[in-house]
Amino acid sequence: MILQELLAITQQNGLDLSDDHVLALDDFASRLSQWNSKINLISRNDEAHIFDRHILHSLTLAMPALCDYDFQNQLALDIGTGGGLPGIPLKIAIRSLDITLIDSTQKKIAAVSDMISELGIPGIRAIAARAEELAKFPAHARAYDVIVSRAVAPLEDLIQWSRGLLKPNGVLFSLKGGDLSEEIERANRLKGIGSITVRPLDLKGYSEFLHEEKKLVRADFAG
Repeated sequence: MILQELLAITQQNGLDLSDDHVLALDDFASRLSQWNSKINLISRNDEAHIFDRHILHSLTLAMPALCDYDFQNQLALDIGTGGGLPGIPLKIAIRSLDITLIDSTQKKIAAVSDMISELGIPGIRAIAARAEELAKFPAHARAYDVIVSRAVAPLEDLIQWSRGLLKPNGVLFSLKGGDLSEEIERANRLKGIGSITVRPLDLKGYSEFLHEEKKLVRADFAG
């Protein structure tokens, strides 16, 4: 997929990107590819598919038809960001979002921090940290409105990690794939969960996510 194809798909799905957004996404794709030649941020087989398998996938969080959450002016945390996904594309699309990206691998965070610096977008930062330990620090405990993740860990683990990081009535979004029935069943047994919903990534103008059984999982925390 090329950038112009991505833009056509985002427009069809209710996400209008400005020229500045487009330039930033193109810049990010280039830097992600460059860094991936040095350290493993994404699969080497995916380097020709950065726009569709990674950036478009991340941007589904900002598409009103797929994600019924308003990220504007929210404090967000990206758990297990890897190469800055989904956090950087989401931030590019929603500039008022304040987002912290974490990963336990220092080399990945160094790469992501460099990309953030070169993109020159305020309100986004990357730190090396483990999600299960982050809530021990006062600056992060119960600090976030919303948490996002992308193919990081089982949903029950993400919920356990998120509990001490989210504000009351916070929300967790996880981009996942495959049969999630057992995973959802286990997660529903956890205390403090108001509801868990699963939405297939059925995009207008692009069917690959649906064929690959990719889904967006939303977990709402009770008070």
